[in-house]
Amino acid sequence: MEIVRRAFLQFMAGATAASTISVRSGRTEEIGKPVRVATGLLAMWQSTAWLGAEAGIFKKYRVDLGVPLVAIGGPQAAARLIQGDVEFVHTGVLPVAEEVLKGNDIVILATPTTEFPNQFVMTQKEITALGQLGGRKVGVLSETGQTSVATRITIEKAGATATYLPLVTFDRIFSALATGEIDAGVLPVDLRFVGASRHGWNAFPIYEFGAPSIFATTRRLIASNRELVMNVMRGFVDTIHVFKSQPDLVVPLLQRYLGIADRAAAEELYRYHVPVFQKVPKPLLGNLQNIRNVLTAKYPAAASLEESDISDGSFIEALEHDGFIERLWQPAESRR
Repeated sequence: MEIVRRAFLQFMAGATAASTISVRSGRTEEIGKPVRVATGLLAMWQSTAWLGAEAGIFKKYRVDLGVPLVAIGGPQAAARLIQGDVEFVHTGVLPVAEEVLKGNDIVILATPTTEFPNQFVMTQKEITALGQLGGRKVGVLSETGQTSVATRITIEKAGATATYLPLVTFDRIFSALATGEIDAGVLPVDLRFVGASRHGWNAFPIYEFGAPSIFATTRRLIASNRELVMNVMRGFVDTIHVFKSQPDLVVPLLQRYLGIADRAAAEELYRYHVPVFQKVPKPLLGNLQNIRNVLTAKYPAAASLEESDISDGSFIEALEHDGFIERLWQPAESRR
């Protein structure tokens, strides 16, 4: 069965094909207006937009970017983009795929990191195996988000049927686990080591979809102001370069973003993340079949979902083709 909106997506692809490589669209009047970003999670691997804004990187490309909505949940972030409350989101592939299958306008521009162990089911210290979570309370972010679905799959694969409590943020999950309100909860690698050292919690990597976090916008914005989207992507790619190459600048900012007071712990976490950020963050979605498998029961059209239905790689391809990314990584003296 053909994907809902495929005809629309093909129309939009045709409308923008002529400007795939060009970074000038003639629309400059909106460049100075504020650009808003929402994130699904408060995590280092979804910090790129915030970090670039705080470090002033996006302003180099005439973009006044802010991140007013942080850690609101993947499905909620995607919904706020579609509603027009923000222009870009950093979330997971699953919420994007589900919105496209609903017939909504959202498209992936980049995958800043490779897939890596970044989230864990953390359990009280007396629970030493996931199979012991049968009938227990498990804290998750939401009912339908990518992280929450992966958590349920992980526990079910261990043979347990748990009760899941949507707590919206990792901080709330951490607190509920610390007070004993829940028996287990999903936490990012940012908090995994803290929980183990401070409370003796056990950690179990969650099931991976083979689908990393993504940065997305709408096809409507691409069609109306391609130059703005290109400039945002320039700032996004430049921020990844700064993340990987300037720890003295980045680590203190990330300490503030994540609320990590211990500089040594922040540096350790930073070193853990540096290799997984991609110099060329093309929207490669890994094993899309896993996404199809999760969504097909609810959306039969998911069986024929393709990367082109939910992603637009033309911006990263253009930045790679015109040498922008290569120039970022040249020694400073050679760029003068």
